[in-house]
Amino acid sequence: GGAGPRRAGPRRLSAAAMAGFVRELERRGGPALRLEQRAAGGVGCVVWDAALVLAKFLETGACPLARRHVLELGAGTGAVGIMAATLGANVTVTDLEELQELLMVNIENNKHLVTGSVRAKVLKWGEDVTEFQPPPDYILMADCIYYEESLEPLLKTLKDLTGPDTCVLCCYEQRTMGKNPEIERKYFELLQTDFELEKIPLDKHDEEYRSEDIHIVNIHRKQT
Repeated sequence: GGAGPRRAGPRRLSAAAMAGFVRELERRGGPALRLEQRAAGGVGCVVWDAALVLAKFLETGACPLARRHVLELGAGTGAVGIMAATLGANVTVTDLEELQELLMVNIENNKHLVTGSVRAKVLKWGEDVTEFQPPPDYILMADCIYYEESLEPLLKTLKDLTGPDTCVLCCYEQRTMGKNPEIERKYFELLQTDFELEKIPLDKHDEEYRSEDIHIVNIHRKQT
């Protein structure tokens, strides 16, 4: 059979169906990425649609990645960062301690496709980021806005990590349930104190991996 549904749609497998489930992410330029997922351990362990959309957007070549320094925040399975590494970037994928093992497995499984480099490190939002300096060329974030209590630490980390030329690509699925819209609104409001935001139009997304409710925002430090 084929590679399954080709577009990022609302269909999601339940977490239980995903224990040790390998997600294939097809690439324009060669064999698919193979990404292991985990059922245990909460949200960080499956490839969410926003990650697919962002990974495939990188493949469009809209942002030149070869030999650029790239940092992924809240990397989860590492899908987006590993895709960037197959496009020639030197990537550090970051997440909490409990996701390091999964990140390592996925780096190992896909290392033959990497033309840049990729490594995994622990980065806890709001904490010291000295070891991640100088500022990267790109920061990648897919679906990082969930919890109100993580907004401030995430913003602090973004401020600490970005230089005047850092381009932050933030991809998120607009969620209408519960407190989601409010958290989203607050996040973008807080972000605008220090950053300029520009939405990347849908017609610039990958033509198959796109969805009306998944947005990619290009974020830069305000020039002082």
